[in-house]
Amino acid sequence: MNIGVLIAVVACIVFLIVKSILDHSNDERILEFLLINGFGRYPKKEYVPGKLDSIKLFYEKNAEDGDVDDITWNDLDMDELYKMLNYTKSSMGEEILYNILRKPLKGKEEIEDRNRAIDYLLENKSHRLELQRSFSKIGIDKKYSFYEYFIRLEDIKTQSNLLHYILNVATIGSIIGILLNYKVFVFILIPSIILAIASYYKRKSEIEAYYYIFGSVLKMIYNTSDIAQHNIPVFEKQLGEIRESIKSFRRFKRGSGVVLKQNGGNLSDIILDYVRMITHIDLIKFNNMYKIVMENRDNLLVIHKNIGYMDSMIAIASFRELIGDRGWCRPEFVAEKKYLEFEDSYHPFLETPVYNSFLAENSVLLTGSNASGKSTFLKMVAINAILAQTIATAAAKSYKTSFYKIMTSMALNDNIFGSESYFIVEIMSLKRIIDNSGDGSVLCCIDEVLRGTNTIERIAASSRILKTLAEGNTICFAATHDIELAHILKKSFSNYHFREKIENEDVIFDYKIYEGFSKTKNAIKLLNMLGYDKKIVAEATEMAETFERENSWSSLLSGI
Repeated sequence: MNIGVLIAVVACIVFLIVKSILDHSNDERILEFLLINGFGRYPKKEYVPGKLDSIKLFYEKNAEDGDVDDITWNDLDMDELYKMLNYTKSSMGEEILYNILRKPLKGKEEIEDRNRAIDYLLENKSHRLELQRSFSKIGIDKKYSFYEYFIRLEDIKTQSNLLHYILNVATIGSIIGILLNYKVFVFILIPSIILAIASYYKRKSEIEAYYYIFGSVLKMIYNTSDIAQHNIPVFEKQLGEIRESIKSFRRFKRGSGVVLKQNGGNLSDIILDYVRMITHIDLIKFNNMYKIVMENRDNLLVIHKNIGYMDSMIAIASFRELIGDRGWCRPEFVAEKKYLEFEDSYHPFLETPVYNSFLAENSVLLTGSNASGKSTFLKMVAINAILAQTIATAAAKSYKTSFYKIMTSMALNDNIFGSESYFIVEIMSLKRIIDNSGDGSVLCCIDEVLRGTNTIERIAASSRILKTLAEGNTICFAATHDIELAHILKKSFSNYHFREKIENEDVIFDYKIYEGFSKTKNAIKLLNMLGYDKKIVAEATEMAETFERENSWSSLLSGI
């Protein structure tokens, strides 16, 4: 070979090696930049249709009494809160974070464990980045959760490797036989090859869709091996369980490239493809890998749980940074069964919130006009109760509480319980809270009790329902427009209200909570401000004043 050609070949090889190293180094720098600058910011993730349902599957498999139920989750727009929190970098993290938010804890020890982990990650940036780099290599599928892939493996129709071995023996035996008697064994070899190829494509068509799933499992296992090498004291338990569980998948990794390596189109790949068709080595390995996964499902879920937990704790640490300017605190839990106190608390969705402080040792009735802040306050109370018991974080300056089961009945839809009317949906939603109120402590938030029926029955029924909820170990926050309830329930509920004032023909809300029930009467004034006919406004005012004076509409009916 010409010396010049040899130098050129060597130079090309060196160039490719150096370029590969530089590209890898550059990718690592970009990843680290994104991880550092993304921490403490709103996560920029797209959720294609169906993705949240896929993430939810792991929780649904592990749902139990005491969880945040679907009505409460939907009332509080918890999907949006989840997106606000979801700074995870792995599919496992996405699923476990969702699961954490659905499962309020009932013990101080678990809360403290989470607090220690979150605090450690905030203080130890290098360890946080080490873990995130590994989680990023596992990655997130845009459409499906890891758990959905995992349960799909159960759909595979298993097949013995016996047929593959028989075909291999027939093919190899025929090739050897040709050396002894060409005319005889060539007629055995050709049908053997044809049968091998035909059966190969038949089986391949049945399982090829699962190759991607195995690829996801393999990616998790390879990167988990790296994660297991970390020495992070606060995650000693999780890393120990990972190290023990990963041992079960050594045979799964060995030779997996035969199945999962994609053909690149070069000569060696083309030759390997023909070898696969004739020998079925990828199908044999696939069956072996499948057997290993199904025999070690529990170990795989242990790895899934622990990776997800560590990734989730990083996401929660990022959330604390995200709301840092508005304020957050570590909640304090008390032994009392009915206690809730917070200072300068707010709804975490609000970028410029109005802060409220409150102490509740019994149930609370809220009155006030529309848009005055009642519903937002109720959601703030319920969301912070969930955050306190799940991610050990409250959107408040200080937060002191009992442990509760948290339930709401607020933004109901007609189809929550099928095709029932709104009123039926509402009373069924309220009944589920009553049914739970006898078991342990319950914190419930109800917006406009029985709004779906007439005034007389609404006040009569809702007063009995609310009185029942106020008994026992339940703290009920209920918002209503019916001032009558404030008088009827004054022995069971503390009265508070939100108010507004009209200045220069403009309605001004301060969104602050005040003691006592609402006494403002601005609804008819608003009709005038919005340009209603003055006759309508005058007659409405007269009717309201007459009713307050005589407690009856009858004196006005004859004039209509």
